[in-house]
Parts: sequence; C-alpha cells; structure tokens
Amino acid sequence: MRNTGLLLIAMLVMVPALAGADSIVPASYSATIAVGATATLNKQVTITQVATGAVDVFFLADTTGSMGGAISNVKANVATIIANVGAVASNVAYGVGEYKDNGDVFVYRNNTDPSLVPATVQAAVNAWGASGGGDTPEANLYALEQVATTTAWRTDSERLVMWFGDAPGHDPSGPTGVTEAQATAALVGAGAATYGINVGNLNSSGQASRISAATGGTYYNSIDSGALSAAIIAAITGAVTNYSVVSLDVVGLTPGLSVSFTPGSFSGAFDRSIDRLFDFSVGFTGDAPGVYNFEVVARVDGAIVARESDTITVTGEPIPEPATLLLLGTGLVGMARFRRRR
Repeated sequence: MRNTGLLLIAMLVMVPALAGADSIVPASYSATIAVGATATLNKQVTITQVATGAVDVFFLADTTGSMGGAISNVKANVATIIANVGAVASNVAYGVGEYKDNGDVFVYRNNTDPSLVPATVQAAVNAWGASGGGDTPEANLYALEQVATTTAWRTDSERLVMWFGDAPGHDPSGPTGVTEAQATAALVGAGAATYGINVGNLNSSGQASRISAATGGTYYNSIDSGALSAAIIAAITGAVTNYSVVSLDVVGLTPGLSVSFTPGSFSGAFDRSIDRLFDFSVGFTGDAPGVYNFEVVARVDGAIVARESDTITVTGEPIPEPATLLLLGTGLVGMARFRRRR
C-alpha cells in the first residue's frame, strides 16, 4: 500500500536498461517418430529485462463532478506515463473509459479500445470532463463489468485496469444492476488485473481493495490527485516487471500428437531486474500418423511473450491397445483349435 507521492515518484527512476526480447531456444524443432514413440528435447525460455509481450492497459476514470483535479493530472501526464512504461515494456496498448452514475448523460463510456497510437490515447483522455454524479456512490461496478466484457482486448495480452475514483459504487449499479460479485467475476474471466487507486473515498465500503485483490491487482490508498499519474506509472511498471508464473503452452496443434512439459510451470516471486532462464523438458508422443505443424509459446502470468515453431512427423500404424492384443490372441487360439478339430 502506497500513501505518499514521494515513494511513487522515486520508483519512476528504478527502471532497468533496455535488453533483448523474451525468447525460446531452440527457435524451431523438427523430428520424425513412430506412432506410440516419444521424442524429448530441452527448451530454454529467457525472460529479459524488458517485457516484449502484448500488454493492454485500460484507464478507467470516475469523471463525476468532484474528480476535476485527478482528471487534469492524468490529462497533463499521458505522454509521461507512456514514456515511463515504455522503458520496461515495448508492446503496450492503452484503452480509455469513464463512468458516472445512473441518471447522468451516460453511465459508462468507452473512449477508446486499447491503442498503440499515443495521439489516440491522449485524445481519448482529453474527452473526460468532470460532471454529474448526484449522490455519493457512483456506477463503478457496472463500469468495471463493461470494461471486462466489452473492451476489444488484444489476443493473449496481459490486461491491466487502472481504476481511479473518490467514491464507492452502488451495489448493484448501472442499467443492468451489476453487483460486486458479478463485476469481479467478469474481470477474472477476462484476465484483467485491476488496480484500484483511491483519490478520496473509493474504498469506503471495501470494494476497491477486495476487487483489486480478487483480480490479482493492487490497491493504492490515499493518493493525492497531484500524485495520481505517478501512482499509475508505479502500478503499471510494477505489474510488468514483477511476475510469478512462467509456463509453456501449445498453439495450433491438431489431434494425433500429444505434447507434455516438465515441469508444468515455474512459480515464484520473479522480476525483470536481470535476464532469467527457465529450462523445460518437452515430450512429443505420436498418437496417429500425420505431419503436425504448431507453435510452442512461452507465457508469463498467462500472457504470451515468445513463440517458436515445431514440426513433428508421425509414421507407422497405431500400436494395438492391450485389450486389443488380448482379443487378437484369443481369436488366434480359437482358430488353432478349430483347425485341430478338422
């Protein structure tokens, strides 16, 4: 939990130097095996100091009447946010949305889906204006559910929702009556880690801290409006430079070949302060004849960060199952007895 702007600002300079891309070695592999046989090789995944996989960041703002100072701070610092995050992640797209409350000119509005164009992101943030919000609670929960389910997220991206406001949400809220449980489930289903940033009383009912924890994000408490952009930078850079699970997966594999990974994954408290190496043993087992072209991908906390191509050719007829062999043997014995009787 961060309570001062000084710590957040200090964190901005703690970024690593640029390094190479995340990768898998060998970059490709080909083998020919018989049905029932297994080919095994080692694959090494390198996770570098700069995140190269797709990261989608969504700015979700409370734009009711009391949020003028916070909105102005983000508007003035969009370029700074993008530049600082760019030092630790090379493939970041930014989406923008805002919410107000029931009865306002809109309840939730998507200003832009995740975009790689800074000018598009700046224009979307510039569309924010502080107005509306008659009572204290707002339509936070409805907005979070809409972000999770209607945003055009990029395929296999790491998804981060930077949610900031100064009031809790009606529960339920919005035209469809979204509850905290429904909003949380939608975010988890979308793989969208949510970072609740409190610039007032966002967490007075505990919603922001509960949703942040349940989705794998972090709750930032008591952030002054003037330090909001610094908090956003700290949240994004912390999310992309710290990771907990590295795994391999298969993309585009058709039935007829089985692929296994040992270990299934590496879990721990990792960061991108140095390049880190992870060694896997990969087994390819032929189930049916054919030529199988597919990718083995490396994932960091579920997001794809590296790809490589494999081709496995499986030859020969399937090996009979034990039960089939037993039946075949029984049949042969029966035939022999029949011939003896003749």
